[in-house]
Amino acid sequence: MKLAPRERRLLTLLAAAAALFALRAIWHAAGGPGGGLAPAAGARVTRAQRASGAIPDRVVEVRTDRLVPDAPAELEVGRDPFRYQAPPPPPPREPPPPPSPEELERLRRLAEERAREAALPRPPEVTLRYLGSFGPRNDRIAVFDGAAAGGVLNARQGTVLEGKFIVDRIGYESVDLKFVGFPDVPARRLGISR
Repeated sequence: MKLAPRERRLLTLLAAAAALFALRAIWHAAGGPGGGLAPAAGARVTRAQRASGAIPDRVVEVRTDRLVPDAPAELEVGRDPFRYQAPPPPPPREPPPPPSPEELERLRRLAEERAREAALPRPPEVTLRYLGSFGPRNDRIAVFDGAAAGGVLNARQGTVLEGKFIVDRIGYESVDLKFVGFPDVPARRLGISR
């Protein structure tokens, strides 16, 4: 099997890393820094004792009175993660303070403004689908799928469709419709429906 140069380099690096790891393991087992048995306080362990696995001759007593903590920590009992139960209800909230007279006046003005905007007449939603156009460049005819008319509608520029829409401009892939009774509203562009 032939290896690419990149694969050879990666295998060489892997072998070098494995060799370094093995040397480090041998060093620690032989008693290098941080390896072997830790001597007890005041006891000296020679290299020969480490290599032979000899047991130190002195054992240091552990003082358990120093292991007791100064004061027990306060623990807060919470949910048991091993038992399913409904979460506790949230703490009761204080009711919000009543609105100030200035806030009430602002809300009243805002409601009146929204009511005025809702009362303004709006152009109808376009229910036609533009299917395309045909004819000469200066006298194109747009083809629509009319939902209210129940079939295909052909219209030239200026034609009123369904009593709501005026064909304003006919392009190759789009048509602009204006709305009857809304001369200031910009035309709505329809692309070819697929």
